[in-house]
Amino acid sequence: MSNCCKNKTTTTTVTPSKLTIALCGNPNSGKTTLFNILTGSNQKVGNWPGVTVEQKLGSYKKDSSITIVDTPGIYSLSPFTIDEQIAHKYLMEGKPDLVINIVDSTNLERNLFLTSQLMELDVPVVVALNMQDEAKAKGIYINKDILEGYFGCAFFAISAAKNQGIDQLMDYCIAGSYQSKTHFAYTTPVEDAIAKLQPLTDALDNKRWVSLKLAEKDKTIIKMLNLEDSQKQLITSTYNNLKEQLGDIVSAQIAQQRYEQISAIVAKAQTVDRKGVKTEKAQHITEQIDKIVLNKWLAFPIFALIMSLVFVVSIGTLGGFLTDLINEQLTPWMQDVVNGWFENANVEWLRSLVVDGIIAGVMGVVGFVPQIMLLFGFIAILEASGYMSRIAFITDKLLNKIGLGGRSFVSMILGCGCSVPAIMATRTIKNINERNATITLTPFMPCSAKLAIISSFTTYILGGNALFAISFYFLSILSVILGGLIMKVFNRKKTNASDTFIMELPTYRAPTPANVLKQMWERGKSFLIKAGTIIFTASVILWLVQSFNFRFEFVNDANDSILAGIGKLIAPLFAPLGFNDGGYGWQYSVATLTGLAAKEVVVSTLEILLPNGLTGTISGLGAYSFVVYNLLTVPCVAAISASFTEQGNWKNGLKSVAFQLVTAYVVSLAIYQLGSLANKYTAEFVIVVSLIAIAFALYFAIRYMIRHRGCNYECDHCPHNETCTRDDRK
Repeated sequence: MSNCCKNKTTTTTVTPSKLTIALCGNPNSGKTTLFNILTGSNQKVGNWPGVTVEQKLGSYKKDSSITIVDTPGIYSLSPFTIDEQIAHKYLMEGKPDLVINIVDSTNLERNLFLTSQLMELDVPVVVALNMQDEAKAKGIYINKDILEGYFGCAFFAISAAKNQGIDQLMDYCIAGSYQSKTHFAYTTPVEDAIAKLQPLTDALDNKRWVSLKLAEKDKTIIKMLNLEDSQKQLITSTYNNLKEQLGDIVSAQIAQQRYEQISAIVAKAQTVDRKGVKTEKAQHITEQIDKIVLNKWLAFPIFALIMSLVFVVSIGTLGGFLTDLINEQLTPWMQDVVNGWFENANVEWLRSLVVDGIIAGVMGVVGFVPQIMLLFGFIAILEASGYMSRIAFITDKLLNKIGLGGRSFVSMILGCGCSVPAIMATRTIKNINERNATITLTPFMPCSAKLAIISSFTTYILGGNALFAISFYFLSILSVILGGLIMKVFNRKKTNASDTFIMELPTYRAPTPANVLKQMWERGKSFLIKAGTIIFTASVILWLVQSFNFRFEFVNDANDSILAGIGKLIAPLFAPLGFNDGGYGWQYSVATLTGLAAKEVVVSTLEILLPNGLTGTISGLGAYSFVVYNLLTVPCVAAISASFTEQGNWKNGLKSVAFQLVTAYVVSLAIYQLGSLANKYTAEFVIVVSLIAIAFALYFAIRYMIRHRGCNYECDHCPHNETCTRDDRK
């Protein structure tokens, strides 16, 4: 092993008036958990890579003069995906006063690769050995003194999840007197190349790291330097003259030398004693559970069953009961109270504004907060337990067939909360086709705002049957699959580097009740904030345009209003989708437009425009078609803006909007028209569907038999598989 204790000094003292600390580490190492503890904020903590996709800033809760920056998770300082580029750019140009490198103690060797690269930068580093509780549970013990001897910087043992060791870490960081880190020394050819590049990089920040990248013939590092174009051109020109003298050095050689040194260090600093370790039992339990939930035949049925149970409880039973209390007890009581206030006052317009506009519109959404909180509480449990990582794993192969991947699934799960962060999470996808397809298809997933639409129609028109709510989610997944196949056909001529999805499957963990309750509260709070701002404002505006005509005269009949004029103009477009089944076509048509502000406003709009509520205003089939259209159509303005920004091209943004509009219309049209045919010609419809199903079954059965004809079933492989080398293959 090369000597990695080089150019070591004693201490570095940093005394800025305002300290900026950057958190940096591998995905899933606990950065965001530590960030939440330090700042008191509530960033999303998931059990998979890719949750943090941009810098997040916060003030240290014990000293507001200290800024904490949470950077995206990265495996190395050689960026590929957009989120890695964000972290790299900040570390290179942001000039934090200190970097806290969070290391997963249960995966020490892999995590120290990034640590060794951070040592090359001109910024003090402190290493936090996180997840110490899990490491000890696995019989892993780390001698931080040995690590400090090799890396030079200070190491602290912490457990962010249990808030252990963090005060000692921050006391050291605030003191400002840091041990100077050391960098690895490489083989003679590499060090000679760095020496030759020294005159070129001496005046630059992070000169050793820049020299290493240039020695690898990686000129992209020059573009990342925070320099004027003329300076970059001068460096490029000088580098080109030196390039022939640098020798034949590639990044794989340097990476291999890093790993060799890290492996030797870990062998000395880490001991593993599995005797009597409780984690062995936990790992055994995990393996036994995974044999079932990752089984190729059972995985998806189990997922469907779990999500069905989640929706039955969230929407059909407990959630439905709580929602009914608000919508059928609290809201009418509030309206009766306000009506009593205005009983003797001659201000009908003001009474109507408060009762029919504000209370009806705002409470129409607030009523579904319990269902939303319960749903996201269950999702938080599934995430924290490690089950969602398994779903991402098993869907990766399926999604690859439609031009997507496991990272796309991560974005889509985030999309069940809000489409905006889900779209931003696509930065972890480096294949441009896959990223754009994911951005287009992710809004198909029912976000928390759309849940208000699902809940209201399921409760008041579809008989409160949770199976309808479940069907909306699985129909969204089916739309993603079909949409992906269509987009794959259009993108078949485009070539991009494949995006390999690497997913760690953690040991199953018991969710922390505090974190689950926190996520439930955050979701409920965000809805209440929307109700008090966007939905309140939208309700007032809607009341105005449905209470006045084009001559700005107050009207008692909404059919004579400004809004009715607009709605009647567009209603024929939606008539084939069944929106006019109950004679309220313009009201339902207008609601699809107001949903652009926020999807919750769809419910508020109907509560305001339909004086007696949803019941009896549309058929069950028309209601189902209406919900499906609003699930698949263009999302809210905020999500549309994020889509345009992330795709970086207005043409791609317009294509996404057009695709979503067409898909929503076609799917809703098919549901309503085929449903109408089924109602009218039930027997004939059943016969045709059965024949189609039989034809498909025969096709795949014959295809399977032809493909496997002549196979020796005692062999695990088939003769048409050229990779099979079994001797018993026929």
